[in-house]
Amino acid sequence: MVVHCNLQVEPNVQKIEAHRRKYERLRKEREMKKAQLERQQRRAEAEAAYERAKKEQTARSKASDPEVNDPAAAAALQDGNVISIHSSSELETKFRAASNLSRLVILYFTATWCGPCRFMAPLYKSDVAHRWNVNSVPTFFFVKNGKEIDKVVGADKNGLERKIALHAGGI
Repeated sequence: MVVHCNLQVEPNVQKIEAHRRKYERLRKEREMKKAQLERQQRRAEAEAAYERAKKEQTARSKASDPEVNDPAAAAALQDGNVISIHSSSELETKFRAASNLSRLVILYFTATWCGPCRFMAPLYKSDVAHRWNVNSVPTFFFVKNGKEIDKVVGADKNGLERKIALHAGGI
């Protein structure tokens, strides 16, 4: 009779283990779906903020600004454009033009040896990096009306997306 009992216990242990594995799989699937929905929601919010800013900028850009008479400079300052800058004077010119238009400027400092940096943007000269007190790469500065309003240091994609959505919404 004791032997018969042992035979009953083992199938129950197997059923419990199978149930536990199934429960873990379902829990992980729920977590993945939740994370995916959160990512989609953040992406939708960022896209909505970008579209609002784009519409507002289109309305503002119809009015001529005396500080930006160069059509090439005005075209370069469109929302979402990445501008490679290789000198201090070029940075100052673009920076002033963007400030005059009340644009959000994201300054991105990088290095040639940094793998994520090579993927994301060009090299800036060290005098410019020194002026902005860049001690780590990549570094992103958020500038509005000529003043630094925020900063992201490191290859933090989610943090960068949150900051862009946060500050682009106020354009």
